[in-house]
Amino acid sequence: MLEIRNCDKYYKKIKALNNVSIKFENPGLYILLGENGSGKSTILKLLARVIYKNKGEVINKELISYLPEKFSMPKLMKVKAYVDNLLRIFRSDKRTEDLLELYLIPNKRIGELSKGNLQKLAILQALENDVNYYLLDEPIDGLDIYAKKLFKEIIIELLSKNKTVIMSLHNKTIFNDLKPKVIKIKEGKLDVKKRKV
Repeated sequence: MLEIRNCDKYYKKIKALNNVSIKFENPGLYILLGENGSGKSTILKLLARVIYKNKGEVINKELISYLPEKFSMPKLMKVKAYVDNLLRIFRSDKRTEDLLELYLIPNKRIGELSKGNLQKLAILQALENDVNYYLLDEPIDGLDIYAKKLFKEIIIELLSKNKTVIMSLHNKTIFNDLKPKVIKIKEGKLDVKKRKV
């Protein structure tokens, strides 16, 4: 279970979250929906424990995989070497060559990749790790049609294994048929009546 209780978060004098409470206790797809600056990314960062709240409580005793909106990777390393290392860390029996073929990522230096291929590599890093919770911040930005289709297929596979996927989006249309639990965020507050999802 992941939960934030009555959380406030400030960035200097700007209040990004205002007394927000959300509990994620059932497997499934959750979508944090809202405009830029609404607080979606802040909620994911709190759950991932990459930032601290100013008030309230964050409960996270789970293994998670977190994909931030902006991701830093070693620019001089070749893609294959990078993925080889990831699979060793994840203790995965998957083959790097198979994943690069599936995701259609060329074996260039990471700093030479296009924005779309960088995003696919970041998604690969987040989704090929076998955990119970996946926190994804604007994961489909910059993806072409093939990559969006592949991403959705991988999400469906994760859901079939009773995983929990929590992602922030501006538009949920591509996932409507998966019947996600939608949590609307507006100006740092939940724009819904129910806070337990």
